[in-house]
Amino acid sequence: MEAMARTNVKRGKTTSLRRTRLGRKVGRAINSGLLFLVAMTMLYPFIQIFLKSFMTDTDIINQGGFFVWPNTWQIEGYKSIFEADSVYNVGHAFLISVFVTAATTIYQLTITTLAAYGLSKRFLPGKKFFYAFFIFTMYFGGGLIPYFILIRQLGLLNQIWVLIIPQFISVPNLLVMKSFFDNFPSEVIEAAKVDGCSNWRTFISIVLPLSKAVLATIALFIAVGVWNNWFTTMLFIQDPDLRPLAYVVQVIIDMSVGRNTQDGQTVQLIGKSIQYAAIIVSTVPIVLVYPFLQKYFEKGVMIGSIKG
Repeated sequence: MEAMARTNVKRGKTTSLRRTRLGRKVGRAINSGLLFLVAMTMLYPFIQIFLKSFMTDTDIINQGGFFVWPNTWQIEGYKSIFEADSVYNVGHAFLISVFVTAATTIYQLTITTLAAYGLSKRFLPGKKFFYAFFIFTMYFGGGLIPYFILIRQLGLLNQIWVLIIPQFISVPNLLVMKSFFDNFPSEVIEAAKVDGCSNWRTFISIVLPLSKAVLATIALFIAVGVWNNWFTTMLFIQDPDLRPLAYVVQVIIDMSVGRNTQDGQTVQLIGKSIQYAAIIVSTVPIVLVYPFLQKYFEKGVMIGSIKG
């Protein structure tokens, strides 16, 4: 009897283990299917725009909304936007965007890091005042007209520096980085001081190398924001040679359709293939940069929000 009972118990455990394994496999299959659907939902618009950028306007209209493969391929849209004598010289605008994005990212990241590290120190004189000042500027602004007057008085109107100098700090990024420095191991800093390191050398040689994750995350946030910024150009820059890619793409999209003043009907002003080609050119650089920062981004996107 005891042997039969033991056998039944073993059989029951085996059956339960098989059910558990089967349940895990089913759960993984369901999760994989859901993740695939979510991924395709996000990738589908980009894939469609990419394919349409190589199609003629006629094919774009005739093939309708959903399609898997174009009937014909062409690169006239890309040729048109990269022509040197084109009204919307995307090649020159691309170089302007690269310069502005790189300069602003380095400039803003440096100031944000220094400010955040200083605010994380208890002995900083006037710490509460500076912290409250930054928080105040995050919720309240002087308004667009006073800001325009200030830019004009500084002599930045129609200057490429208007896209860089005023963007010296982002308070949300500052708060994320400050939270990271608040939780930075104090033992590491104390050990550096015991070895004779000054505050500045400790920051450069110890703190920054151990902060790659949050620095890469904030740098990516800054770069994406600057790369997509077209509103500042619209307000302060009139010279076409100083306009970045985001503004040029916005102009192409706005000019892609218009309204006939005689009969009020919508007419095509710029080919759809040109519009889609411009969107792809403006999107690909960020897509290519992200894989190099992905491992830091995955760590840094949450590390600054944890408060001990």
